[in-house]
Amino acid sequence: MTFLDTQTRWNGRTGTRCREGMRFMNLIPEPACIERAGDEFFLLSNLYRIVLAGDCSDLDLESACLLKEEISASIGISPTISKVIDLEKGRLVDKPVIYLKRGTGEPESYRLKISAGRIEITGADEAGLFYGVNTLRQIIRNCGSRLPVLLINDQPYFKYRGFYHDVTRGKVPTLETLMELVDRISFYKLNQLQLYVEHSFAFEGMSEVWQGADPLTAEEILLLDEYCRKRHVELVPSLATFGHLYQALSTRSFGHLAELEAGPGRKYSWIDRQIHHTLDVSNPESFEFVKSMLDQYIPLFSSNKFNICCDETFDLGTGKNKKLAAEVGKGRLYIDFLKKIVQHVKSYDKQVMFWGDIILEQPELLAELPAGLICLNWEYNREPDEDKVRVVHEAGIRQYVCPGVSGWNRLMNDLDTAFSNIEKMVSYGRKYDAIGILTTDWGDYGHINFLGNSMPGMVFAAAISWNPETIGRLPQVQDASHRYSGVDRKISMLEFNDGEGEIVGVLRELARQQLINWGDLVHWKESKYKETDLEINPEEIFSDLSGKGLRAACKNTLQLADRILDIAGRAGAGNRLDYQEFYVSARGIALLNLLALFIKKYDLQEKGLEIPVSAGELAGELEYWLDDFKRLWRQRNKESELRRIEEMVLVLVAYLREKGGMDCA
Repeated sequence: MTFLDTQTRWNGRTGTRCREGMRFMNLIPEPACIERAGDEFFLLSNLYRIVLAGDCSDLDLESACLLKEEISASIGISPTISKVIDLEKGRLVDKPVIYLKRGTGEPESYRLKISAGRIEITGADEAGLFYGVNTLRQIIRNCGSRLPVLLINDQPYFKYRGFYHDVTRGKVPTLETLMELVDRISFYKLNQLQLYVEHSFAFEGMSEVWQGADPLTAEEILLLDEYCRKRHVELVPSLATFGHLYQALSTRSFGHLAELEAGPGRKYSWIDRQIHHTLDVSNPESFEFVKSMLDQYIPLFSSNKFNICCDETFDLGTGKNKKLAAEVGKGRLYIDFLKKIVQHVKSYDKQVMFWGDIILEQPELLAELPAGLICLNWEYNREPDEDKVRVVHEAGIRQYVCPGVSGWNRLMNDLDTAFSNIEKMVSYGRKYDAIGILTTDWGDYGHINFLGNSMPGMVFAAAISWNPETIGRLPQVQDASHRYSGVDRKISMLEFNDGEGEIVGVLRELARQQLINWGDLVHWKESKYKETDLEINPEEIFSDLSGKGLRAACKNTLQLADRILDIAGRAGAGNRLDYQEFYVSARGIALLNLLALFIKKYDLQEKGLEIPVSAGELAGELEYWLDDFKRLWRQRNKESELRRIEEMVLVLVAYLREKGGMDCA
């Protein structure tokens, strides 16, 4: 009998109500198979001890300690931990214990059996035991001291399930924050973490590059790598080695290695940073520069993988190599330099990953890739096309599909786009035999969005990376509020300690009120003040936004901010920082929507706009908001490049005061 055949259902897949206390059993990810046996319970309040089998390792002890902490936090008891050769032969056989042991099965699989007298978790390996423990932790959060008698057999669908976090485009997290992130992703059974690095590592001999960025250090990477191993997370190094080297290529020491030289004294530009950043492949020093970084970075990681990135090489063949590109083609320039990087990384006995966007512009070049590469295949639209995934599959190249949490350039992540994108990319990965899912969290233009805002997307991706069968149980409707409402509720309760299951739905609606994005304002500001060569017509950004729509969005946003405060008051202290981030994000969205009204008035010369505040009042509110934003930034991150966010906001403030003063005059 399977769980779905039983009449008493305790189902993390469907959110079926528990009888005891009418509480929801929210398990993320949903187990592959779960069976409820009768109406009995294991009374956690009677727990005698957590017991490790004799063949359990030090890492298994870490899992036991996590379980002990969970029990203590949930019901206030602190069981001891011990170890026996054989539970059945000892005096503990009749005691109410939680028994952790090793068994057989597929990698990362586990069996969780709750009976009235004992709980047993059997892991096929250390990771499996850890995941079984995390499932039990979730059951405890759902049910408190009375745990239902049940049986779970579970294993992942995708071998690799990862989260990709940008730590270079303005925001460098503290080591404590990165460890918190590891805890959060591993709780949902993700097993890989990648940190995106351009200049935010303290490479020796490159202080000119990382100065002022508060970079990660070798010691921090080593400590994080060790912490990841304790949580069964593989810390996979990721380093820009071809494109996205704006910071390095803007220095006096390394500027000569750029395909397009920026020129001395060029003002820093977020836009240019995104589009002008590629190495000169014909200069032998370029490869020596890359080797120097790789030789320092690779030894810090225990992973047998390395992501060389090599994405978005927009400048390639447009400057110093324009003539050569005309002769042999940009594709040839790209793949020949890629091969050199691959060969060097392989000399360290590493499996090489790379972003597939550039080579997929000329898919015939896929046949020239060195054997064993892993293509990271990304697409971030709400309705992504499956063709790129199919092409890589047909070429016989291993791949991860890489959706995104849609937080870049926004204060609040676009959850409608993120969930749709994640769902469809995971389904393509399943269809075309991808070996992994890597969900990305980028930080374009200063990394304005907070960490907590990206967590709903991370949790959803973790859920369906482990068990994609979950997708088939989502309602067949187009409206994301209805399609993902059950998922939103589960994430709200389990990740954000919201007993009513409301907060993720509020965040989803909040994102919809964000009519003007941070990225839009960056384009407007840098074009207006001649900080980029990219010409941008403000009408293209603002003309479609109606005054009525902006005012309504501002009103709705402030109401949602009040709801966030209300929910935060019920959620307790554990997620206080997340809720503060949500609230400050909401206030920022309201203020930016109001700012768009003034830009329409002053730059687009629109008449008759009703604006509920003066320009000076909005300027002051933005300054107060900036102080709150800076305070929250510093809670989880180094100072890093916060100054660039501050400079941007102060330009907006100066604009408002200047234009408002002209009105008064």
